[in-house]
Amino acid sequence: MNLESTIAELWWPFLWLLHCWVRYSLSGPFLVTQGILLKGGHVLDALSACQSIAFDKTGTLITGKLTCKAIEPIHGHLGVTNGHSNSSCCTPNCESEALAVAAAMEKGTTHPIGRAVLDHSVGKELPAVAVESFECLPGRGVAATLSGVKARNNENELSEASIGSVDYISLYRSNGESEQIKQAVKISAYGPEFVQAALSVDKKVTLFHFEDEPRPGVCEVIYTLREKAKLRIMMLTGDHESSSQRVAKAVGIDEVHSSLKPEDKLNKVKAVSRERGGGLIMVGDGINDAPALAAATVGMVLAQRASATAVAVADVLLLQDNICGVPFCIAKARQTASLVKQSVALALTCIVFAALPSVLGFLPLWLTVLLH
Repeated sequence: MNLESTIAELWWPFLWLLHCWVRYSLSGPFLVTQGILLKGGHVLDALSACQSIAFDKTGTLITGKLTCKAIEPIHGHLGVTNGHSNSSCCTPNCESEALAVAAAMEKGTTHPIGRAVLDHSVGKELPAVAVESFECLPGRGVAATLSGVKARNNENELSEASIGSVDYISLYRSNGESEQIKQAVKISAYGPEFVQAALSVDKKVTLFHFEDEPRPGVCEVIYTLREKAKLRIMMLTGDHESSSQRVAKAVGIDEVHSSLKPEDKLNKVKAVSRERGGGLIMVGDGINDAPALAAATVGMVLAQRASATAVAVADVLLLQDNICGVPFCIAKARQTASLVKQSVALALTCIVFAALPSVLGFLPLWLTVLLH
């Protein structure tokens, strides 16, 4: 009887743990065949408990392959009228000089806006611009000191340039000048529907307009997550409101939080997790998303285009360059968690019904363990 007791004590918890381990270990390889890589079995539990999901816009919901549609001088240029300026203001003209400066500053970038600028500059005769010093502020923009740009007061003087959001380039200007720039953006000849980036060179400000489009299949993904997975869906983006609302409307997202810096995304992820409970999934791809990905219950990234920082902090890597695997991953996680719970419940039920006859002497202990 002592030997039977020893066998029972050793084997029934082992078999229970082995069963749960098999469930999780089989789910991981199966997801890999679907282009989804998990960083541990615990991610399945976390995914199954999440009640909300947040998407970055650029590169995640949209293709990230922006196209530069227009370059518009809006402030500080000589004789600016309807987005066009006096040719004597810049060399050879304001649009070409702005493109040359932006391309020099964005050289080697992986950001979608920077890539669009570089693509737009290919094959064009542009003035030579040299970057003397360079500083990148994730989620805000890029600042540089340039040579080769025609300065207002002294042609040999180095120029200070920055490119990013309108708010970013307005940081180091007076309140009055900042208001003038923002007003010029509002009355832009191209409207607010495009993705915008502002370039500041000394006192001159030029607005770049970019066009993007949703990824194929995104609408179906959002519908599945809302109607079948019953998740709260939101968009967290650093782009301005009008562009964000346009994309959100196209893909079927109702809750949009725009003009967010990386720390704003981080705070929003924390706030949503506290408000709703159950956890939040963050889906992104860039270095700007890294803090939010790390703070989310589960971080997902598009591995093919994601920054090294985003890949390092993420819990799930989508190996295919689309988000179509997100609903499948969540469904598989919920199925695995449900099967484990059912298995545990069944095992405990068997133990109860087998233990009673064993205690009464109708069943030997080794048979009780075998039944379990």
